[in-house]
Amino acid sequence: MDSMYFEDFEVGQEFTTSTRTVTEKDIGIFLELTGIDNPLFTDEEFARKSVHKGKITPGPLTFALSSGLATRLGIFEGTVIAFLGMDRVRYLAPVKPGDTIKVQIEVIEKKETKKPDRGIIRAKWTVMNQRDETVMNNEMAYLMIRR
Repeated sequence: MDSMYFEDFEVGQEFTTSTRTVTEKDIGIFLELTGIDNPLFTDEEFARKSVHKGKITPGPLTFALSSGLATRLGIFEGTVIAFLGMDRVRYLAPVKPGDTIKVQIEVIEKKETKKPDRGIIRAKWTVMNQRDETVMNNEMAYLMIRR
């Protein structure tokens, strides 16, 4: 897709990303980078005895991977001035190694600003696994360039 400006977005408009399979390597690199050390992510025996029945992906990694998928859409390429924030983050189901995720993005609000060269877009993100089960959702706000 091509880059989109503030005016190009419509409330109710939806975009769906490509997919990505979460690997053990992804999890290992993320844990090493962040210093997170939780046996739910690192110890199969421990995790198997948990309510998850096996290792899971850290929630922040699910968010990071979903951000990468959203970037691949190309709609924000060169037209986002700033990421303003994230609200209503909910992790609804675990993502396990080997799960494949995608993101559905729905524009929920457009707001003009005092400056004529920019506007704010708010979007609801729904992250789903390969069974189309929602594993995470949130609302994102972006400061966008106007034409």
